[in-house]
Amino acid sequence: MATGKFIADPGRIRRGGEMMEELPQRTNKIADNFISDMQNYRGWAGYNDDFALEVLPKYDATNESCLELIRTVGTALADLRQAVWANGRHIEGVSAYANEQIGRQMSSLDGPGGDSAGGGRH
Repeated sequence: MATGKFIADPGRIRRGGEMMEELPQRTNKIADNFISDMQNYRGWAGYNDDFALEVLPKYDATNESCLELIRTVGTALADLRQAVWANGRHIEGVSAYANEQIGRQMSSLDGPGGDSAGGGRH
């Protein structure tokens, strides 16, 4: 890519959005697996003795923080995908508009009053 020049490929942007489609669902699966795995270790500290009463609140808080992070990442990925899609639609719209305007200009140069030998083109 040349310096100062931006070339967008709407098809690649669209494919990128499609590739991102399942990422939020993957984070949901990660969260479900984490919850399931957490249950395997729930009884490690006991249930109602002094040690359990001291340790389990921290254990639960840490696990909730991890779940919140996983869910936040899933939400961020869903939002990112929407932004990629919106960006792609915008680029496609600008590209279509520019091509339409170029076509109009070309038609006006080829029409009556234009140079019949060269079609008005330089």
